[in-house]
Amino acid sequence: MDKDDILAKSRAENQGSDEYEKQVLERAGKLAAQVGMVACCVIAAASVAVTEQPNNACWVIYFSIHATLFWTKYRYTKVRHELLLAVVSTAVGLLFLGLFIKDLISYI
Repeated sequence: MDKDDILAKSRAENQGSDEYEKQVLERAGKLAAQVGMVACCVIAAASVAVTEQPNNACWVIYFSIHATLFWTKYRYTKVRHELLLAVVSTAVGLLFLGLFIKDLISYI
């Protein structure tokens, strides 16, 4: 391949996307995950303070978001580290889902 072919292929792959916009969306996703973690901590602490029981529902949502982020990153990058984080986030999310369902069943 010569230089022109490589440039043409690169332009075709990146058509309709702006590098700055990609960076902004990546930063927004990271910030959203951090804000979500803080919100989950506040909700969990308030739940324990008021009801003396943890609220597992917020952690299900949080780890679902994280798992989705890591699975998506792994799908496009094939970096093993992202796969590990995706599996761990999914497992922890499923653990909290099980605890949430157990809590729901105890009310029946």
